[in-house]
Amino acid sequence: MKKFIFIFCLIYFSISSIPVLAAESFMFLCSGSGAYLSTKTFTTKVVINSGGSKGINAADGTLKFDPKFLKVKSITTDKSVFKLWTAKPSFNNTTGTITFGGGLPKGYTDTAGDIFFITFTPQRSGKTKTFFASSSVLSADGKAKDILKEADDGFFILGNSRAVADSSALSKKMSGRILLQVQKDGRSWYVYPSDNRRYYMGRPLDAYNLMRKLSLGVKHSYITTYLNKTFPLTMSGKILLDVEDSGKAYYINPLNRKAYYLDRPKDAFRVMRELGLGITNEMIDKIPNWAI
Repeated sequence: MKKFIFIFCLIYFSISSIPVLAAESFMFLCSGSGAYLSTKTFTTKVVINSGGSKGINAADGTLKFDPKFLKVKSITTDKSVFKLWTAKPSFNNTTGTITFGGGLPKGYTDTAGDIFFITFTPQRSGKTKTFFASSSVLSADGKAKDILKEADDGFFILGNSRAVADSSALSKKMSGRILLQVQKDGRSWYVYPSDNRRYYMGRPLDAYNLMRKLSLGVKHSYITTYLNKTFPLTMSGKILLDVEDSGKAYYINPLNRKAYYLDRPKDAFRVMRELGLGITNEMIDKIPNWAI
């Protein structure tokens, strides 16, 4: 069985220094983690990351879930980036499977494109896993090469209002922090302060997209005013871009509200390791993952 890793990437550095990478696509469930009421339906989605370059023009797969914990109520493709379907998404609640296959003629080159939305109905309380039993993503470069890199198991925590409140409290507590998943090779996550969701820190190409969409642009005078001081509480944990100085990026550490310059990838890696907080799988699964 092919091994997958949940991916949405973030490495900090000045936008002008982004290297060109070989295309590697990622497919994942978003949000495939977090806590949900066991008495209420909820919706998640399967998302594709094109990997850049010439993008992708087709993908297929089989997503597995445990029918003792979850049943699919409905699947919708109205907002899908795919326009053609070789196998429109369908589900089997007896076997716990969702199968799909589709694409688009001109290719998809962005990150976090929605393929389809799933509405689940919880069946009982507890923690349950979803995973891709099989999948492939074909490049749009005329070679139709499978460029799927990896994705990871997703974990849903189904419980009462207390469980959901505890999850929400943890997400809020970790707002703006860099988390190191110590039981998974120290994988790194950034908890975005505006939504308290976690974003995987990885490839420079995805970092550019995330910084472009989640960072806050400020004037050079604002940066220099607080650069050697404490930034205001409203900036805690945020990524600031100096729009008047080549889009230089700064991370405002929520522990001391000091600015840390995010220059080249190796410098960003050093900052990440120095400021990161170790966290277990059990804890990080309570914080919903997301993608943009």
